[in-house]
Amino acid sequence: MSALAAEPRPLADLEQDALVAVEVEFARRASGVKPLTTAELIDRIEQVHVRYNHRRTWLRTHEQAAS
Repeated sequence: MSALAAEPRPLADLEQDALVAVEVEFARRASGVKPLTTAELIDRIEQVHVRYNHRRTWLRTHEQAAS
């Protein structure tokens, strides 16, 4: 196995990375001209969870179809 061919990361890890990215953006924009509101932060966090829940559902559905 080459150094470039890595095992895929678990969805939970990817989801956490996406949540950290939202928090980093929130922190970055907090000191800017147009900071995110708390409602926008919560909305973006919910969007991340929805996106990964859809992905998990898709994977479960296609895993069963492949069996």
